[in-house]
Order: sequence, then structure tokens, then C-alpha cells
Amino acid sequence: MNKWISFVAAWLIAVTLVAPAWARTVRIETTVPLTDHSDEGLNRAMRQAVAKSVQGATAIGMSRMRFDGAWVLSDTLVLWMVATDGDSDDDDEATDSDAPTML
Repeated sequence: MNKWISFVAAWLIAVTLVAPAWARTVRIETTVPLTDHSDEGLNRAMRQAVAKSVQGATAIGMSRMRFDGAWVLSDTLVLWMVATDGDSDDDDEATDSDAPTML
């Protein structure tokens, strides 16, 4: 019985001393309509998509974002971003490491 008490006490101490390093990571897909395919129209749509993505990411508590891709369809611009609440670069290694990070 004494061994079990010691084991449980040691386990509880170990659990309280080791802080979990869980970071939430999400992929955000944003679509915005394209009025035209001119450079100005594409830039406007990209700014709107980035603003919507950043607003959504900060609303759910994410502090870091990076681009993961963008596609122009016939009448829509699609933007993918990856957002995380982690403080380290570990999440970048788990995903595409050669994509630029946006702070």
C-alpha cells in the first residue's frame, strides 16, 4: 500500500511540474467575390480576404498567422491561412516550412 501512495504522489508531482505545451492550429479559408480580374481588383480582393482572415483568427484567440495559398476562380478569390496560438516556431515545422510567416 505504501508503494502505491508513493507512486501516486510522485505521479501527481510530475504532472503538476510539467506544463503541457498544446497549441491550437487552424486553417482558415476565406472567399471574397471578384468584381474584375484587373490588378486593382485582385489587390482589393486580397486585402479583403486577408482582413477577414485576420479578424476571424484574432476573434478565436489566434496570435500568429501565415499564408497557405490563394486561388483565383472565375468570380471568386480563395485564400487559405494557417493560424495558431503557439509562441514557438514548432507549429511551422509541422506544416509547410518554406512558406512565409506573417507576424
